[in-house]
Amino acid sequence: MKKTDIVVVGAGIAGLTAAIYLKRANADFVILEGSFPGGLLNKLKTIENYPGFTSITGNELLIKLMDQVKSLGIEITYGNAQSILKEGDGFDVKTDVDSYECKSVIVATGVNQSNDSIKGQEKFAGLGVSYCATCDGNFFKGLDVAVVGNNDIALEESLYLSGLVNKLYLINPDDELSGNQKLVDSLMKANNVKIMNSKKVGEIKGDDFGVTSIVVDDKEISVVGVFPYVGKKSTTQILNNLKPEMHGIFVSVDSKQQTNIEGLYAAGDIVDKKLRQLVTAANDGAIAATNAAQFVKERK
Repeated sequence: MKKTDIVVVGAGIAGLTAAIYLKRANADFVILEGSFPGGLLNKLKTIENYPGFTSITGNELLIKLMDQVKSLGIEITYGNAQSILKEGDGFDVKTDVDSYECKSVIVATGVNQSNDSIKGQEKFAGLGVSYCATCDGNFFKGLDVAVVGNNDIALEESLYLSGLVNKLYLINPDDELSGNQKLVDSLMKANNVKIMNSKKVGEIKGDDFGVTSIVVDDKEISVVGVFPYVGKKSTTQILNNLKPEMHGIFVSVDSKQQTNIEGLYAAGDIVDKKLRQLVTAANDGAIAATNAAQFVKERK
């Protein structure tokens, strides 16, 4: 077992930002990543709402972020985090490669898409298929789009999009909408929202330029954008032994990004919050790192 003061789990924008702040605080830490650094950045084709850039691709932003990380001498340790256990005043983080004994943990693992994707979903990712309405909504102003899903994320994104698009089809696989009743009521009142209950999207169709339609049961509907929010998978299984306070699949934190378990912090899309954006993920990472470093310092 290896020893360090802080373990950051996840090297998306939240985890990488946390690592930058920990390095600047001269903290002793390890950042773990199970696959490729960058998280959601690897799927974003165009970003137009990140400060400092009029327009930049996710890959370009990731390259700049990785260059900064490398210039600081930060090394990413590869290994799939499998569990986090409470051990005395600290934690034991187990991966498929090693184990780490530490005083504090920052979980920044994001939210994964299910492998049960819609036919055409991966093909048209970034070409009309989006996972973030607040990121990409402006690309669909005055156009027709579809949102697929029946959870608070789907409802929140639908309500946001309804203020931008011409027509929004909310494809609900269940008999009725569930989740936040205020969101449901607002969507039912929106004149440009058509709620389609007990329906399943069989395919997302398109051409070389992007999405052109979706097939709902046996009916083809013309849309230029699809926002799939079915099959969102929690990445909080590694916290099962700790049982932090949760809101659905998201972790509840305070203003310090700390959970109800002392020394355990969370950052990025895994956190229960209103706005999931790259800039808020970076913000979470900075706050979590600053407070985790202070937490460890106070206990030495």
